[in-house]
This record gives sequence, C-alpha cells and structure tokens, in this order.
Amino acid sequence: MLHFTKISTQGRDFNLIASGALAFKIHNKILKDESFTTSTSVNRNMLVGSVPARKATSDKKSVFFVIISDLDRIDTESLCQMIKAERAKGSYAVCQVIPMYYNELSFKALKMLRQNFDEVLELSKLNLGGGKVLMSMEQQHCLMTDYVLSMARIMFHVCASSAIPAKTVEERIEEPVFA
Repeated sequence: MLHFTKISTQGRDFNLIASGALAFKIHNKILKDESFTTSTSVNRNMLVGSVPARKATSDKKSVFFVIISDLDRIDTESLCQMIKAERAKGSYAVCQVIPMYYNELSFKALKMLRQNFDEVLELSKLNLGGGKVLMSMEQQHCLMTDYVLSMARIMFHVCASSAIPAKTVEERIEEPVFA
C-alpha cells in the first residue's frame, strides 16, 4: 500500500510517498518533525494503483520524495507510471530505497525505478567510519531513518525556498554590487 502526503507551503507542493512498514514509520516521523508542520498545510491520501484516492496534484511542477522499504511488495509499474506523468509536467522525483530482501523481483523493480525517477538512492549495509558494517538491524534502521529524515528536510526547504516571487528576484539583481 502506498501512503501519499502533500505538504504545501508558499504555493509549492512537496509530495511524500511511502511504501512498506519501515518507510511508513519514517513517513510518520517526517510528518511529526517541526520543519514540516510550521506554516504548511498537510493533506494525507492513499494511492490506489497509481491514482490518488482524491486529486493530489495539479498541472504545476512539484517535488516528489518516495521512500520504499518493501520493494518487492509494491506495484512498481503503477508508481513509475505516475512519476513518469508528473516528470513530463516538469516535476522532480527522488526515490530512496531501503531494500529488505535481495531477489529477482527487487532487482527488476530497482531497474524500473532508475529509469523513471530523477534520482534513486539505495540505502543498504550502512557502515561507520572505518568501514565496519553495523551488525544490528535496529542500529541500521535508526541510522537510515535519520538519513532519510535529513534528506527530506533538505528537499523540502529547497522546494519551499525556491518559491521566491519574481519581483523579489528582480530586486536582488538590480541591487548594485560593490567590489
């Protein structure tokens, strides 16, 4: 099941999509972060196939951040079709994959994601400093959660801050530069 959330601020939409148990936990943690609750409106939705239960996006450009933890359990094709249609409108889409299983279905799904998203980041077997792999899955999940949350904050702030009105941008250009 795909969980879809649209966070709107300053006339811009930041779309967060999660699939899988760990991804849903991260999704909820992101929505509780104060960076996403200050001066924003949040609309939660479900994706049925690749179509949101109610109209989620308009014809304007948006930013999509997708978190997937159970790669072989989702209908990757329908998600990719939706993202492909949104990218045709000029939207930007990033996918972070936290693979729980490595099998043929996962590899095929990853290939399809790489073809349809602007960026696909695969998080697995994280290590610290000297290359020692973390043994405890719980430690790995905590580290992944913090990394994904940081990435979501960065993308959201870039999305929100790029909504500067044209007049403000022109005023900045017209200011004299002193050497």
